[in-house]
Amino acid sequence: MTKRAVVVGINDYSQMVHPGWSFPTLHGCVNDANAMYHLLIDVFGFDPTQVFLYTDRMASSLNIQRALAHTLQASEAGDVVCFYFSGHGGRFSEEPGHLDSDRAYEGIIPASGDFITDFDLFRLADSLNPSFVNFTVILDSCFSGGLQNQDELIKCRTFTLAPERAYIDTAEPYFDTIIPIGVCIPPSSTVMNNNVTNVHRGSDGMPDMDIDPDKTLVQFSKSTLISASRFYELSMEDSFNGVDHGFFTQSFLELVNSRNAPGLFNFSISYRDLMGELHTRVAEKVVAHRYPSGYTQTPQLMGQMNRMDEAFLAGWTDSR
Repeated sequence: MTKRAVVVGINDYSQMVHPGWSFPTLHGCVNDANAMYHLLIDVFGFDPTQVFLYTDRMASSLNIQRALAHTLQASEAGDVVCFYFSGHGGRFSEEPGHLDSDRAYEGIIPASGDFITDFDLFRLADSLNPSFVNFTVILDSCFSGGLQNQDELIKCRTFTLAPERAYIDTAEPYFDTIIPIGVCIPPSSTVMNNNVTNVHRGSDGMPDMDIDPDKTLVQFSKSTLISASRFYELSMEDSFNGVDHGFFTQSFLELVNSRNAPGLFNFSISYRDLMGELHTRVAEKVVAHRYPSGYTQTPQLMGQMNRMDEAFLAGWTDSR
């Protein structure tokens, strides 16, 4: 069994230019990526020669996708692949400029080059047999990009739109399907159709919607996705003991370090139990950092429906 990973953290978005869109500088994403890089090797037993770390300007769309292609193509039954990303995310209409488009998709924003969506990840992972290779995607980003008026005091990981791009505000109520990045489903799949309803703006100006819980763990997914927040929430970052981190990643680091003896690969938890722990820890940070009433951040577990009780980042010895 071999464990491989691609780890990405981006603070500096000065190379990403997109007319009408703004990508504020972030502060904790490189710290997140460096910490995850060492944690994967030191605690989870990843092969250090097979862990690719890209930060800031090195984290181009081309570099990220090439590294993912290598790790996925090299994987065989029993192997593990982890893709970790900390940086800006966003949500885009499937048909930009069409106000009545009912589908949207999430994407992560590299330091330069094309945005990366679930369609891109599926293309890279298409050859995987999901019953044999554990492909886990971990995203510390938020995907309600451009759909809220951000308070400057809220440090969050999503882009903003210039007023002339406000058509997304108008299109938002038409959405009934949002394709999350990281579930790796075929573009033709309908398993996520109508996964959101009652899409609207809340009284605080933030997007809100109802999510169908039966369309989070789905058939045909080639990966397990751990996302820092719900579709309509922000993924926040702040300083912890003088070091900037995302609330989600900081919670994960604290959890692992609280249970793992230094130098030993002895941390084990199921995907389902991991989410329960992260829900509690992230919610505590939102309160402790005095974010306004109504702000929430709730990590999400999506993707494969038959592996949630397996050990996190463990190789599989059977198919399901």
